[in-house]
Amino acid sequence: MKKLLILLVLASTFIGCNESVNTLEPDTIYQSILGTWVPEGFENNVRYEFTEEKRYTLYASDEAGFPSLAEFLEENPGIHGNEYYYDGETIVVDLHFGNESRLVPNYKCGNFVIDWTNEDGEEWGTYFRVGHDMSECN
Repeated sequence: MKKLLILLVLASTFIGCNESVNTLEPDTIYQSILGTWVPEGFENNVRYEFTEEKRYTLYASDEAGFPSLAEFLEENPGIHGNEYYYDGETIVVDLHFGNESRLVPNYKCGNFVIDWTNEDGEEWGTYFRVGHDMSECN
């Protein structure tokens, strides 16, 4: 009886184990605002780059397209970006002079797309990660 109990415990341990504990799809990334986002409808004009503490707005130049964040900061040393923080699920961006943006990100399409809503639940807009094909997202 003792051997049977030990055998059952060992069997349940090995059966319950799984080599891969990653529950995300291979092309799925963790829900994070960090990185470069394209506001839908402004694909050729604007990018938002979120770092650990700031949101930067990058504009396309006619000749070269979009600069990297490092290039942008080098060319614009007086621009310091907008600080942001989380207030629960809401991302609050300081727009300066007492103004702020308060939006809730709703991640979808493997976390490559954000549908933004305001705090009243009204749709505000959509961002997608640079390089993501929106036609693949329903």
